[in-house]
Amino acid sequence: MITAFLYNPNIMNPEEVRVFFATDRYANDTTEIEILEVSEGYAKTRLKIKDKHLNGNNVVMGGCIYTLADYTFGIASNCGPMGCVTLSSNIVFNSPGRGEYLYAETNQIKNGRTISNFCVNVTDDDGRLVANADFVGYRTPRQG
Repeated sequence: MITAFLYNPNIMNPEEVRVFFATDRYANDTTEIEILEVSEGYAKTRLKIKDKHLNGNNVVMGGCIYTLADYTFGIASNCGPMGCVTLSSNIVFNSPGRGEYLYAETNQIKNGRTISNFCVNVTDDDGRLVANADFVGYRTPRQG
């Protein structure tokens, strides 16, 4: 409930971030990513693996894993006083995901005046590192 937070029109608190990202049609409707935790500079999400996420090798498609990492970065980087858009990213796929879910967790490494850096780890149900990604974001003022 948004009323549990002090309201500042220039800062998106965790609940406002959830509401804002609920309009992300690709992450929500196509991939069905679920937000588990969010705070300024941190987010954790999960993806229930379904047949539609599998490629010809019968493993989760790399683009789906990247979307999970990117979405998690977006959530964490937009919680707080500034907005953020991706400037650059790099992902390394380490192993195929096994189990029912993939999880992505990100932490902010640097929070500069205009540039922020995040590291996102994607793991499976066994805690195996499926992918790790680095994101550089450009911080933008909130509109409104």
